Amino acid sequence: MKQLVEDLYPLNRSIVGAEFDRALEYLAKRIPLSIHRVPTGSECWSWIVPRRWSVTSAYIEADGRRLIDLADHPLHVVIGSLPVDREVSREELFAHLVWDERRPHAIPYRDRYYELDWGFCVPASRLPTFAADRYRVVIDATYEDGYLAVGECVIKGQRPEGGVLLAHVDHPFQAEDGLSAVAVLVELASRLKEREPMRYTYRLLFVPETIGSIAYLSRHEALIPDIKWAMFLEILGNDAHPLALQRSYQGDTYIDRVAEHVLRRSGLPFTTGPFGHIVQNDEKVWNSPGVGIPAISLSRAGGMRAEPDGRVRFDPYPEYHTSDDTPRIVHEERLEEALRVIESIIDVHEMDRLPTRRVKGPMFLSRYGLWVDWRENLKLNLAIDELMYLLDGRHTMFEIARELDLDMDFVRCYLERFQAAGLIDLGLT
Repeated sequence: MKQLVEDLYPLNRSIVGAEFDRALEYLAKRIPLSIHRVPTGSECWSWIVPRRWSVTSAYIEADGRRLIDLADHPLHVVIGSLPVDREVSREELFAHLVWDERRPHAIPYRDRYYELDWGFCVPASRLPTFAADRYRVVIDATYEDGYLAVGECVIKGQRPEGGVLLAHVDHPFQAEDGLSAVAVLVELASRLKEREPMRYTYRLLFVPETIGSIAYLSRHEALIPDIKWAMFLEILGNDAHPLALQRSYQGDTYIDRVAEHVLRRSGLPFTTGPFGHIVQNDEKVWNSPGVGIPAISLSRAGGMRAEPDGRVRFDPYPEYHTSDDTPRIVHEERLEEALRVIESIIDVHEMDRLPTRRVKGPMFLSRYGLWVDWRENLKLNLAIDELMYLLDGRHTMFEIARELDLDMDFVRCYLERFQAAGLIDLGLT
């Protein structure tokens, strides 16, 4: 997974661009991938697909000296900047400069696709060099017609309904933000493909942020009723924070409960937060009015933080949206932890059943070898009475495991013995 991050990191993966397409072509060599293309200028609900942006050169000069040059680092220009070639005052230039006081030696990452303007990104430590009164600014950029691309890997199931898992491929020259989740999703696709056909159908999407989900859903509205939940993946490889589960807008749906149960049983440190308080990304599209698909997010983001001045700052990890977000901060073991959690969530969804009694009254467990000696398993012995009442045709295996704080796989194996004895039916959920 770390190798995938390193391979895709150097590509200029803007949301509509040739190198975004190259990234999807790379992924298609690893997993079966269908590419959906939506032409620029197309309406996707209330949104319009932007044109393809590219830049060949850009710089700031003063007194015959070149202070900033795109050739030195590709993040020096705000992604999506309008072309410009003129002389400006220091005051006007500073209105178009972006820097980050928290990381004074790093170049910020910024994009501007929908409110077109021009801008440069500079390390805060370089600001004292901007002492002249007049500057020449040049950005040689073009906008062309093209298309937005979304990659889709379908894991076939016996039933059409299921879930969607997605990550964004854009954010050029950023590794943890985007690519760490892409790497996990590709490895997940490889493992799930080996298990086809599964019980449910899963769609794994590789999108440009926000507009990719909107474009996909607007072109696949017929799928919405069969998509029971979505999971947005982002920021999964850093050492700064434990895994963080952000709940869906609804807050207490099946996928919310399964994800939190799996994290609690994993033994890994983790945090949880309400919708919009840890990350704010494509999960908003899937949960939006008119769509209404419960969408959780799994990340290693630090979430929202209140500043002394009362403002709220999104503080996912120290290198976020700067030139310091390189493959160096992405760790294979953190990616593996996230992958195991996601696989376990899918495993719960796959194995869940709805047990229904076939007999009335208390069950004579000893007759069928189902009684549990308290000296061998005190926790289950104490839970048996409650388990008997939960076999009411309304609680699924997962809900029973969660209610009794038992391992889901253990509950499954135990209830399969009940079914073999003819005491219950294990129906579909």
